[in-house]
Amino acid sequence: MPRVLLTGANGFVAVAILQVLLEKGHEVVGTVRSESKTTFLRNKFSKFVEGGKLHFAIVQDIVPKGAFDDVLKTYTFDSVIHTSSPSTTDAKDIQKEMLDPAINGTISILESISTCAPTVKRVVITASIASIANISKGNWPGKVYTEQDWNPLTLEESLSNPLLGYVGSKLFAEKAAFDFVEKNKPHFSITTLCPPIILGPPEHEITSLKKITRSLEDIYDVFSGATEPRYSAWVWADVRDVARAHVAATDCPAAANQRYLISAGNYSPQYIADYIWKHYPERAIAKGIKKGNPGVLYPEEGVFAIDNSKSVKDLGMSYNDFDSMMKDTLKKFEELEAEGK
Repeated sequence: MPRVLLTGANGFVAVAILQVLLEKGHEVVGTVRSESKTTFLRNKFSKFVEGGKLHFAIVQDIVPKGAFDDVLKTYTFDSVIHTSSPSTTDAKDIQKEMLDPAINGTISILESISTCAPTVKRVVITASIASIANISKGNWPGKVYTEQDWNPLTLEESLSNPLLGYVGSKLFAEKAAFDFVEKNKPHFSITTLCPPIILGPPEHEITSLKKITRSLEDIYDVFSGATEPRYSAWVWADVRDVARAHVAATDCPAAANQRYLISAGNYSPQYIADYIWKHYPERAIAKGIKKGNPGVLYPEEGVFAIDNSKSVKDLGMSYNDFDSMMKDTLKKFEELEAEGK
């Protein structure tokens, strides 16, 4: 079976990808920033570690030139899934702390694969809808985003505040990847995947429910009674769907040098509260869970939508529905609460 390099292997999305890869029989080498980051994964996937199907490599800093050279020389790979990317939203120096690491980190691994990994045929890169959506248009009723859309954000605009810096880091890193392929004509092709807000049951290490991925906070903060439903985006993806898309893209001929919008479609944060009050009424009362505006899901004028047909056609995607995601995610939260997290 193919051997895959998975960067940032301990992350929310990456652990979901790791599960799919191992279930499908792939051999995986996962990179993490320190040996301590492997402990949880070694325990969770112990049978695969013992069976020689899962290995780890330490890459402390993904940005410097040659950061991945050692691991790429140590093993022979068929494909690379690059999920690792510096992420911060409170940078003081946006260029140095957000844009440069994202762009240079992407270029660095592509250069290393070019020189050190002649057997790699496909590199799959975790991108973001941030590089597709034009945030200056806001809700943009009637707009349907596709892979043909590119965020028109300029470098100057991205330097104006950390939020736009984050958007710029995703946009310019993805563009840098395609520019690299166009300029260098490497022996491999790339595929970029652009999900919006990613929800779903977390399988990565969580030491405290007070320290979870921001997208999961949007659900747990309502479930715990801390906040009302808050807007994050009008479109979403289940982390398990995002994982399946990454694995499908590793060997899909049609996905060569293509980008994909990976999303189940529209959702409203209000539906989180509505679901909890419907399915967890006793908890909702006990914790004083805020109702928000029950049943009022979208602004009267409407919101933008997405077209995921390309991912369905090329990658064979079928997307989980919001109810099943909520059911599985809240069950996981209850398990973590029972563990004292």
